[in-house]
Amino acid sequence: MLNRSAVVIGHEPAFYGWLKTAGVAGDAIAARREIADKTVYLIAGCHFPEEIEEVIADLFEEIFRRELAAWQPDEKLWPDTADFDLFTRWFTVEGFSVVTDLGRGAIADETG
Repeated sequence: MLNRSAVVIGHEPAFYGWLKTAGVAGDAIAARREIADKTVYLIAGCHFPEEIEEVIADLFEEIFRRELAAWQPDEKLWPDTADFDLFTRWFTVEGFSVVTDLGRGAIADETG
């Protein structure tokens, strides 16, 4: 068991609507939705839902940037205001207090 909790970020229809206005082709959205509809982020260990909510309130800007960059890397096409209200309209957050690693071998950061 890791000393981390996890949040799963899902995408709301409003987010996909924005993607279309940001120049992401509809067929690319459909193809990626099949395999990349949600993202898991490891966060500091939390024991209660309120703790997860507090961590998300602190990290939502970073999560927002990562989600936008994964779909549309051109920051000039990102919304002017990426506040918590927009975050909650574009994304769902599901928290998990326990993370257990069943993988073999060491964990590696593949981002370099």
